[in-house]
Amino acid sequence: MKRKIFYTFIIALLLSACSESILDVKNENAYDGNTFFTNAKTATEASTAMYSPLLYQGMFEREFYFIFDLLGYDAFKNFALQGSLLEIAAYTHNPNTGEMNYFFNSCYKMIFRTNFVINMCENWETTSVSDAALKTRIEGEAKFLKSLGYFWLVTCFGDVPLKKTLEDHYILQMERTPKAEIWADIETNLADAITKLPLAQDYAASDYGRVSRGAAVALLGKVYLFQGKYGQAITEFTKLQSAPYDYTLANSLDDMFIHDLKTKETIFAVMHGEWQGWGVGNAYGMFGGQESWGNKMTHTGRAMEYGFNDWWNVLLSPNLVDAFTYPDELGATYVDPRAKLTFYDNQRGKGGDTIYCEECATGPESYTKAVGKLGPIFSWRKYELYELRHNYGQPDSYINSQVIRYADVLLMLAESYIENNQVALALPLINQVRARSGAFQYLSLGTQDQARVILRRERRLELAGEQARYFDLVRWGILVQTINAEKQIVESIQPVKDYHILLPIPQSERDANPLLDAQVNNNWN
Repeated sequence: MKRKIFYTFIIALLLSACSESILDVKNENAYDGNTFFTNAKTATEASTAMYSPLLYQGMFEREFYFIFDLLGYDAFKNFALQGSLLEIAAYTHNPNTGEMNYFFNSCYKMIFRTNFVINMCENWETTSVSDAALKTRIEGEAKFLKSLGYFWLVTCFGDVPLKKTLEDHYILQMERTPKAEIWADIETNLADAITKLPLAQDYAASDYGRVSRGAAVALLGKVYLFQGKYGQAITEFTKLQSAPYDYTLANSLDDMFIHDLKTKETIFAVMHGEWQGWGVGNAYGMFGGQESWGNKMTHTGRAMEYGFNDWWNVLLSPNLVDAFTYPDELGATYVDPRAKLTFYDNQRGKGGDTIYCEECATGPESYTKAVGKLGPIFSWRKYELYELRHNYGQPDSYINSQVIRYADVLLMLAESYIENNQVALALPLINQVRARSGAFQYLSLGTQDQARVILRRERRLELAGEQARYFDLVRWGILVQTINAEKQIVESIQPVKDYHILLPIPQSERDANPLLDAQVNNNWN
């Protein structure tokens, strides 16, 4: 009996000693939403993560360039193109087309991360001047990236759910928000971002590529332009022409699209070869897994997939090639010098480059010899490295994807002046862009209608292969008739319908959100 009492006493003593405070061990390696922002290091890591979706599926590591180069008819399907990309090339894409599903979802993933960071910044109680400045900058970066995501969504899909705060992402079913409200929210976020972001030249070298104040100003101007608010667009774009901004045109298109130098023409680009200072690797992974397959995938597959000595999935559309030949002011046939900087040409007379690998140690090579002599074949030179090496062998291009550059801004400003019936003010802007590549200088743009024709051609030639044309044609209200006319000449088809001015709401989103699905018309949008 005494032994039983003794054992009972010992057990009771042990139980009293094992309190909850002893058993409740904190995992020092785990973060939660309330404690992540505790210092500059974790805040910077979170800000870097906001940029990652720009490399996700549907974005700039692979699908983005296919979607919009094919829809804008800058790119033309080659024999190697396969799968659902053929649907996009033929305008037979649908709510189940994978690339567009990826694009839609990646936009929202970026928006989720920006809302998370904005929320955490609001709860981060900084204790130093430097941390407070970092917090302000990160909020500005987040609001720009959030605005960029919604800019793509509203221009491509129209009315979409607007998730203004972090809490909105936990609402599983949301109705579509009218476009006007989304545009207004974008404007508000960009206006605030402008007050928070530093100038590009004020960033440390290790932060090259982060969102700057100039990027927010440029995107706000673009947002106004796409809504037809030309006076406000002029105000924003004009700011970028003088101090404190120091943007200027690069010496050559090759400086950005072959050598990829850090020129002052870049206003915002998706980084592929300059992430080292951010603690991010430089591996490739075009088909997903950018953050989960190791080495933090950053490179783009575009150079290999478009390249004639590699996968060669696409060519230039013949109509784009022909656009580089047009009448000068005296009516004589003129070949624009940007042709040689944009494509390789095995048929003399179209202006494309006929020699590649001019800077290779082994010496220059004939493009005609490389691709054969059967018929005209126009392959991409822009965003390629064939001036520097013969082929890739892997999708490891480091050439950064330009999202907004200064030439684009000058042409958008010129367009705003033309649409505002201030044609004369557009002339020096267009000539400035043309002069960089050695194109002749216009003496006059003529009437407003004549100026539109010139401006639209300028945008096509200068921004070829930069995923701009689809957005331009939709904005100008001429997508259907323009692409149908071009495809009729080349392919004897007219596949573009009125509903193609918007992309289809992805079936995956409709399945997950019945409230949105009920608002979709004609199984499209």
